[in-house]
Amino acid sequence: MAKFKPSRKNQLRLPERLDDYVPEEHLSHLVYEIVEMLDTTVIENKYSEKGQHTYHPKLLLRLLFYGYTTGTRSGRKMAIKCETDTAYMYLAEMYTPDFRTINDFRRNNLENIEKHFKGIAKYCKELGMVKLGEISIDGSKIRANASPKRTKKEEEYEQWLLKIEDEIKQILREAEETDQEEDRKYGDKRGDELPEGLQTKEALREKIKEVMKKFKAGEEEKKINLTDPDSKFMKDAKGVIDPSYNCQVAAEGQVILGADVVTEANDREQLIPMIETTEENTGEKVGQVIADSGYGSYDNYEYLVSEQKEGYIPDQYFAKIHQGEYEKPEKRYHKENFEYNKERDIYICPEGKELHFYKERDSDKGVIKRKQWIYKGKDCRECSKASECTRARYRTISRDKREGLQEQMRQRLDTEEGKKKRHKRLYTVEPIFGNLKFNLGYRYFLLRTLEKVRGEFKLMCIGHNIRKIYNYKMATA
Repeated sequence: MAKFKPSRKNQLRLPERLDDYVPEEHLSHLVYEIVEMLDTTVIENKYSEKGQHTYHPKLLLRLLFYGYTTGTRSGRKMAIKCETDTAYMYLAEMYTPDFRTINDFRRNNLENIEKHFKGIAKYCKELGMVKLGEISIDGSKIRANASPKRTKKEEEYEQWLLKIEDEIKQILREAEETDQEEDRKYGDKRGDELPEGLQTKEALREKIKEVMKKFKAGEEEKKINLTDPDSKFMKDAKGVIDPSYNCQVAAEGQVILGADVVTEANDREQLIPMIETTEENTGEKVGQVIADSGYGSYDNYEYLVSEQKEGYIPDQYFAKIHQGEYEKPEKRYHKENFEYNKERDIYICPEGKELHFYKERDSDKGVIKRKQWIYKGKDCRECSKASECTRARYRTISRDKREGLQEQMRQRLDTEEGKKKRHKRLYTVEPIFGNLKFNLGYRYFLLRTLEKVRGEFKLMCIGHNIRKIYNYKMATA
């Protein structure tokens, strides 16, 4: 009696239906279901009825969505999996598109793919995964597809261009000498051959000229990267500085409801756009907003009050106050140790002396001028600690007219509810970037230029949300 089951290598039997290639509760079924719900008419209309039939856009979307959900974003790897992985075989309906087809589809349809992010976010809302009572906002730097060595100043590009021009002239001189020598030996050549190396040098020259136009156009850039001119040097969480993009998400319960990519390293200007993007994507008003100190500013606090939204966003000094930073002897005369008396409209210094309103002036920070009040000490010259407090004859304190909004925010953050909100952000929005960058390996972009990078990031976010939908459906089944 045989001990083992017989070999079935040559058996001709196949599953009767493509659905049988993957288990009933497999993630690929959800991807198929979601893509079927999407309106791909705009993409479909790009194709002509003439010529060879092409793959349906929904088939290619299924491959991209499943790939970005599971950590496979290479077109080459997806193409291989269409021949070797049953989930991809099912999603591709046994077709085998090559990697160029997949990559070209992604590159040519990024704008439409971005719109599908909005549709999937709404689907999360319809499923009851989010209620939009509050959102958490966070940002993270992801490396650009560009080498730091190719980031140069204007004068460095000018020197490089001169060097390329000289090299092109040298190649042409050598080619001419070769032509003359061969003419003497062999007679006339056809004359349309490109000298070896000239074509790549000329392409590089044109690329450098395009980058230099950005400097000439008056853009306030100190350095520009040749490979991806839109990328900027940014410092990541580990302190590494590379050409990167600043990726922003707004989320509730780890479901991404708003996403964007910007070239500014600072998060401060991104709070309002992310709130408005979330409201546009969901069709609902945001009630509460949680974010870290990178988003703290008078402009943002003013916006939240005017829009009747409750914020939990610390300013840049909030954490240092709680850590006792300003209790150190060397920080005794920092502004944070000057107490503001609202009733009397005065400041009281650490030595108990008063600073009274002195004058009003425009703030010199930022593009929009803001009014500030200046408070000036009266008894500084008689104070024994004056030299430790100020180098001027009298100590002054500036107060933004909206500083009361910051003080209200601090009071809210120090309540029990505020402490819960601050802690909640750690397990709502921050894990999203942990999943994207460490679980899925999206530590750098494949595509270049801001427009394409935005589309690729939306694909990453779509993949993240599909996984959340899958987990939610499995938990509630």
